[in-house]
Amino acid sequence: MMTTHKNILIGSDTSSSLAAIIKSLQDVDQYSFITATRIADIVQISKSLQPLLIILSFRNNQHILNSLQSYFSEFTIPIVCLRQRNEQENLQLKEQTILFTYSYEYGVERNNLSNNIKGIIKLLKLTDTHKQQRKNTFSPENNDLTRYTLELDQKKQMLDKIKERIKQLYANVDDTTKTKLMSIVNTIKMTHNNQKHWDDFKLYFENINPNFLKRLTSQFPCLTAKDLKYCCYLKMNMSNEDIRFILGINQESVRTHKYRLKKKMVLNKDQDLRMYIQSFAS
Repeated sequence: MMTTHKNILIGSDTSSSLAAIIKSLQDVDQYSFITATRIADIVQISKSLQPLLIILSFRNNQHILNSLQSYFSEFTIPIVCLRQRNEQENLQLKEQTILFTYSYEYGVERNNLSNNIKGIIKLLKLTDTHKQQRKNTFSPENNDLTRYTLELDQKKQMLDKIKERIKQLYANVDDTTKTKLMSIVNTIKMTHNNQKHWDDFKLYFENINPNFLKRLTSQFPCLTAKDLKYCCYLKMNMSNEDIRFILGINQESVRTHKYRLKKKMVLNKDQDLRMYIQSFAS
C-alpha cells in the first residue's frame, strides 16, 4: 500500500535538541512533527502512527535502535540518526532497516538538516510510488536492489555536497587546517570511487540475474559501461524517472540514450527496448 502518512517522529533526550531540530525543519512543510524523549514513547508512536520518518538525536542512538529493532520483527520505517561528537560512526542495525546518519553539528548546527530531510522524503516518495507501480511484476530481490541503488545514489550526492562545502572553506583557513581538509577530501574520493560502486552493484545484480551481463556483452560488445548500467536498470523495470535520477541526467538525455541503445542492438523502430531487455537472458 502506498504511504499516506504525514507524520515525522523526532526523538531526543534533551529538550534543547528537540527545539533545535524542529526549528531547523521549519521549511519542511506539509508534515506534522511528533516529539518524544522516552524509548517507550518512540516505540508506541512508531507502532500506532507508522510515521513516514524517524529522526533520532540521543546521547546513545544505538540503544534506541536496539529497542526499536527488538520490539518489531521487521522494522521498515526509515531512520535519520544525528550522531553526537563522541558517538561511534558505524551503528549496528538489522539488514532491512533503512538508516541515514549525519553528525548533529553538520545537520543542525550548520543548518544542513532541512535539505537532507527533503531529499530523503523525495527518495521515499519515489521508492513508494514505483514500488506500487511494479507490485505485480517486480520481485522482492529486485526491490531490495532498487533500494540499494537509490540509497547509494543518495550517499554519493551527500558526499558531493560535503566536498563542495570543504572547497568553500579551503581558502579561508590556515595551512594546517588546509592539510586536514585535503585529507578529508581524499578520503571522500576513495569512498566515492564509481568503479567500486559499479562493481558492488554488479555483484548484487548478477546474484539475482545470472548471465544477463555476460550474454549482453557477448551479443553486443559495442555497449559502453553506461549502456550496461542503463540495461541493468531496465532489467530491474525501473522507470525513466528513476534512471534519470540515478544517472544524473535529464529526461531528454534518457530518451537519447534509449534511441542510441536501440541502434546498437539493431532493434526495429517499433520494438520496445524495455520489453526486449526484460526478456533478454531470462
